[in-house]
Amino acid sequence: MLGDWSVLVPFSLDEEIRLPVGSAYTDETVIVGAPQVLALAERLAAALELPAEIPEVTENLALTFWFLEGEAEELATVRPGPWAEDLDRAFYVALYLRAAQHALRRGCPSPSAEPERSLTLS
Repeated sequence: MLGDWSVLVPFSLDEEIRLPVGSAYTDETVIVGAPQVLALAERLAAALELPAEIPEVTENLALTFWFLEGEAEELATVRPGPWAEDLDRAFYVALYLRAAQHALRRGCPSPSAEPERSLTLS
């Protein structure tokens, strides 16, 4: 459920809704509730011990740039931990966490947070 959605709505859904309408990445649109995504992302963030320095409310692509432009790598050298062992994994957990928080904070649907291309930091 964490990454298998096209639209994130700011309310709970008992189950995902699949529509036979193409989205940017698939042949169907999958709608899920932000509270469910947030709960899962928060558990993963806690397990990875994501640092507080990861950008929260930011402008477009700020989170992506924080990981791609070296700030994450710099922080990983001084604050190692489970999050720093795989920065790609940390990026996606942070991305979905922030997307769910955004949908709930703004009370609006969010399109898929899936970037157009894979993030590779190595």
